[in-house]
Amino acid sequence: MRNIKFLTSYLSRVKWLLVFSVMILTAETISLLAITALQQRLIDNVLWAGNYDLIFEVVILFAIAFLAHAMLFTLAPHFTHKIVTLIQREISDEFISFMHSIPTEKLQKTRTASYVHNISHDISIVSFLGGIQIPTGIKLTITTILLMVIVGWASPVILIFSTLISVVYIMLGVYFSKRIKKAAKNVQTSKSELLVQLEEGVSSTREVIAYNRLNWEEKLYKTFFNRYFSETIKAEKLNNKKIIFSEPFNWGVKLLILGYGGYLVMQGEMTLGMFVIVFQFGSQLVESYQGIYNFSMEVSSNIASVERLRDVMEGDKLNEGTIKLGEPISKIKFSDVTFKYQENEKNVLNNLNLVVSKGSKVAIVGMSGSGKSTISQLLIRNYEPTLGKILVNDKDLFNISRHDWADKVGIVFQEPYLLPDTVLSNLTLGNKNIGLEKVREICKAVQIDDYIMSLPNQYNSIIGDRGINISGGQRQRLAIARTLIRDPEILILDEATSALDYKTEYLIQNAIDQIRHEKTTIIIAHRLSTVKNSDVIFVMDKGKVVESGTHLELINNNLFYRELVDTDVTKETPSFS
Repeated sequence: MRNIKFLTSYLSRVKWLLVFSVMILTAETISLLAITALQQRLIDNVLWAGNYDLIFEVVILFAIAFLAHAMLFTLAPHFTHKIVTLIQREISDEFISFMHSIPTEKLQKTRTASYVHNISHDISIVSFLGGIQIPTGIKLTITTILLMVIVGWASPVILIFSTLISVVYIMLGVYFSKRIKKAAKNVQTSKSELLVQLEEGVSSTREVIAYNRLNWEEKLYKTFFNRYFSETIKAEKLNNKKIIFSEPFNWGVKLLILGYGGYLVMQGEMTLGMFVIVFQFGSQLVESYQGIYNFSMEVSSNIASVERLRDVMEGDKLNEGTIKLGEPISKIKFSDVTFKYQENEKNVLNNLNLVVSKGSKVAIVGMSGSGKSTISQLLIRNYEPTLGKILVNDKDLFNISRHDWADKVGIVFQEPYLLPDTVLSNLTLGNKNIGLEKVREICKAVQIDDYIMSLPNQYNSIIGDRGINISGGQRQRLAIARTLIRDPEILILDEATSALDYKTEYLIQNAIDQIRHEKTTIIIAHRLSTVKNSDVIFVMDKGKVVESGTHLELINNNLFYRELVDTDVTKETPSFS
């Protein structure tokens, strides 16, 4: 029922187009039945009775029926395929939108290729189901009813036997539907797993070759392929069983009509013309029963794709928030924040308290595993605190509109993602309001403009998938430039310069300080060079702030921060001033 509700929610958006397409399909069916019915008039009233003066009238009627059928047959796919496209667009838009609100922990647990399979396969199947299969199923139902009336009027005996056989068809449909649905779901699951393996195999090619693990990769592929192959064979065997059971009934009814109809003709109870069309209508009736049977099988199979989409799109979503954030951000406060990534894991943050004031440059330092980067993940709302609150202008961050918050915050990660597109597209992310002059100004500040201008197509050069054509330091500088171009109120640098040499890092830090003057910047880092001129440094250990102050204050305190400096966990950069 939930699957049907999910599907009808999209069908209702194209209901009038759906109704119109069903009307066209029904009219197409009636025109085809008319062509068959006219044969009886031609045989009985013209050829058998010798009324050849009626032949012109019959030919005209045939021409009208043929023309109508040809037009409707051509027109129907136009509307059904339009419905498919509209449904596909609606589901795709909502699926992509939902992807942006999937909780991070779920996103990290599910392989990327699984979502790609949902988009590339399941959405197409569901759109086909709603746009073509369902209208065709309605057409089959109407056709069956019309044929039952016609055949029943001509010969109740033939109708009764055909109807009894239809009951057998339905029983077979019920028997096979659950098994076929399960088999189809297993095929799609194994196919998705195979695609995941292929995607990861391509992504890890460099490492596989470097570690000489080609045989291992091939075995993995064969394992997943054999599983997919096995499930496909099982599904096809079920389909073959379905055909084996259905075909005898098909030919049996035709033989019945030939035998019984021929007997009625010999007894003078049925005209030759009526016999001809009853045979055709009876055959069409059996084909309609078989069509409904096949329809039920195909729908049962394709419902598996509906279920897969529903499982994703009706899953948990991130809290979008409703409070509008129109005013500037004056203060961010962590109030007794406790956080852990999984229920059964220990806390990463323990009653964390810290305040970031407007216009300040704040640094967060500590040993690996102290919870520094977790703070950035909470600030960009990838996760929610287990306990406590993060307050922005005294409002709970997670009640603030996600869209409004994302507009005001920019982050640069240690491993930034770059699109397989031009340098300019990666810097502007499709924002056509950003001019090249501003882009170059920022790129010069972060020491990347000279490199870009040395490329064959300069800012229109393609940098490859995930920026594979450039170094780690160049990727980080592009990511920093991309965020500075946005000019967010809050800038978070999460180990954003870790791949840079000391001199380049020093120059970029000075440039960021000038560009971000009187704007809030939060730096998460190991290197002392990135934090020593901060307005306040928060020193973390075991998920808590154990010290805070300026660089000189913390050095003079001679506590944990001094230990970090002395043990070279946080390294002070040589002076370039």
